[in-house]
Amino acid sequence: MPTWKQRYPGVESMQVAVMGCVVNGPGESRHADIGISLPGADEAPVAPVFVDGQRTVTLKGERIAEEFQAIVDDYVRRRYGSVAQRQSEEPPDAA
Repeated sequence: MPTWKQRYPGVESMQVAVMGCVVNGPGESRHADIGISLPGADEAPVAPVFVDGQRTVTLKGERIAEEFQAIVDDYVRRRYGSVAQRQSEEPPDAA
């Protein structure tokens, strides 16, 4: 987060839900900016991902963590990167 805060203004207000419960996880993940509901012990490696309240993808297999991190990185760039870009393009205040 310290690096993201410098590069992506406003990112510190982002809510990320990483849930480990198939019962409550999807609902709680849906209420975050971005969330994932991970499988429990002895369950198939399947994890639905929610972005801005919408289920966007279901990750499967042994690389769920890496794939979710890539989704989070992309989300941060898309949602907060434009703010940083606009701020760097604004002319300095004339005094």
